Amino acid sequence: MKSDELPEGLPPERLAPPPPSANLMAAVGQMRPVRTRSRLGAFAAVAVAALAVPGWVVASHALRRDLGALPRGWVVAAAALWAAAFAVSLGAALVPARGDVLPAPARGSRAGLSAVLALLVFGLCASVEAPGFSLRPEDVHMSLLGSAGHCARFALLMALPCLAVGLLVLRRLAPMGGARLGLALGAAGGALGGLVLHFICPIATAGHVVLGHVGGMALAAALGAVALPLARKR
Repeated sequence: MKSDELPEGLPPERLAPPPPSANLMAAVGQMRPVRTRSRLGAFAAVAVAALAVPGWVVASHALRRDLGALPRGWVVAAAALWAAAFAVSLGAALVPARGDVLPAPARGSRAGLSAVLALLVFGLCASVEAPGFSLRPEDVHMSLLGSAGHCARFALLMALPCLAVGLLVLRRLAPMGGARLGLALGAAGGALGGLVLHFICPIATAGHVVLGHVGGMALAAALGAVALPLARKR
């Protein structure tokens, strides 16, 4: 039998599809274009929420006593590095690559870990003190670990708004790879905490900056990596 021949005994009208129902046609006629999600919408929303509390702290808190004695170029460069770590990590956690629908977990973890590593190297190799103005832990009657723990907790506290709002967003955007995206989100919040400490913490030794400021960022990244998978299970 040729392909265009009908089986014997089967009338042609049996093969014709039924016409669409009136309800279906009415539903199709009521369809309207749906606005797609903006690639930068989630980033903008989380960034605004994350910046609110740290911005208020910097505006209301006394700035570090050695700020005017430090090289202005170094102050600007260090602030720019902390701010870039925040923006890059948050973007990797929330903004899909062009042409993609969801953020890429591998990109998120790379960005978060690279940001922590870059600030670690900067803190070890490029920390600057202003003699007579900058303080050491012993000047405030604290040990190195005690002062670092104090600042690490503060950085973690500053990271909480970013983590809280970011977790709400990523619960819907991260069906898989949650730990890696959470790491990037936490690193972004921790970098924001480090940026605040850059302007208000008077202790400028490399050990304190690495353990307290960068260490707080690393703790926030670890918290994000744990919190996002847990949030998605609820």
